[in-house]
Amino acid sequence: TTTRKVAAALFFHEHVVSILKLTAQQQTWYDIVDSMPARHMFNGRGCSSRTRCKGRHSLEVFLKKYAVSKFSEGNCAYIDRNRWDDAMCDFDPRVFQAFVWAK
Repeated sequence: TTTRKVAAALFFHEHVVSILKLTAQQQTWYDIVDSMPARHMFNGRGCSSRTRCKGRHSLEVFLKKYAVSKFSEGNCAYIDRNRWDDAMCDFDPRVFQAFVWAK
């Protein structure tokens, strides 16, 4: 476990979420901050959310579920019909940008 300060911002489907790595007392967890989560999570109200993942595996599971939840039926059909092609990255719904900071 490292005490290095690390954070990331993911830009995915016109939306940004932040991931903060927190370390204290030899434990590491990750907070995912979403300023615009799905409205159904909060009874139709717009709210921000902070989800704590208490390990790397739970972070991976959460991020996969989050990504899949952003795909429309049309996105899923495109993914099912097309293998990854670097030349088509401007149009592929699987593309995201990540920015990482470490101190």
